[in-house]
Amino acid sequence: MRVAEHTPDEQTFQRASEWVARLEAADCSRAERDAFEDWLAEHPAHVRAWAQAETLHQQAALLADDAGLRARVAPHVHPARRRWLPRLAIAAGLCVAAIGGGLFAIDGNPATHHYANDSRVPQQRTLEDGSIATLDAGAALAARVGWRGRRLDLERGRVQLQVAPSAKTLRVQAGNTSLRDIGTTFQVERRGDGRVDVALLEGAVEVTSSGAQASRYLLQPGQQVQVLPSGRIQPAAALSRPAAEGWLHGQLVFDGAPLQEVVERMNRYSATPLVVNDPALASLAVSGTFRAGDAQHLLRALALGWSIAARQRADGAVELHRQP
Repeated sequence: MRVAEHTPDEQTFQRASEWVARLEAADCSRAERDAFEDWLAEHPAHVRAWAQAETLHQQAALLADDAGLRARVAPHVHPARRRWLPRLAIAAGLCVAAIGGGLFAIDGNPATHHYANDSRVPQQRTLEDGSIATLDAGAALAARVGWRGRRLDLERGRVQLQVAPSAKTLRVQAGNTSLRDIGTTFQVERRGDGRVDVALLEGAVEVTSSGAQASRYLLQPGQQVQVLPSGRIQPAAALSRPAAEGWLHGQLVFDGAPLQEVVERMNRYSATPLVVNDPALASLAVSGTFRAGDAQHLLRALALGWSIAARQRADGAVELHRQP
């Protein structure tokens, strides 16, 4: 679904602004955060209003730290009031300004935390902001969380993110694809050929691409898209929950997937790589549920259902070919 650019109505924007302020509060409860997610899911306009209110909030915070703006405003302060300012208050103000400037500098370049899964089973990690990231075998993620914003860079592989609600919008970069998330659960996969897959399980996520065919889409729960290297975003079939969540529990679920994709996914979990050299064979549609890492189970199914034989090579890999 392509997102049309427009400004939300005043009442919706006001409500979104109230949520921005409330979620920023230290005493914001879990029940309030759940209520916010429910409100967000009621209508796409709520997501757009929240995005605009949150952006305005961040821009206002930046202006508060602008020394030039403070200098221009200072001459308009009434002299009589300035004479009554105690020296202690002035000193305190200078301290706050210095601390604020330091925080601004830190937020502009927050520490980067790296998360990599070099094993052959999915691993769950808790990020600095409380979000839960489940990294597929071979996946790698870099996270930077400042006091104004959160950014994740998917370096390779696939990850599921359960994003902790916050007034600080989380952005995920995966190649030419940028995701803007607001307290939700979604999966993103960066493929070796430059394609990026995004599947939304809960909440809402905005997908923006760069390139010759740059575009923007707003995903609703149960939707998934694929972003091509050119930047074109093409909708995929409706999300299958069992297929989307199977890998989290050691199951690989395919519904008409090309054999090449099936092999690539199985190879993530197995020490013995499978190889497809025949282009015609690589595009063969395969359906079924297989245990992650159990290459023999897959080979038996391919032999019975698709007449595909396996041959061990000298380098240890197993090459697939049509049975004579």
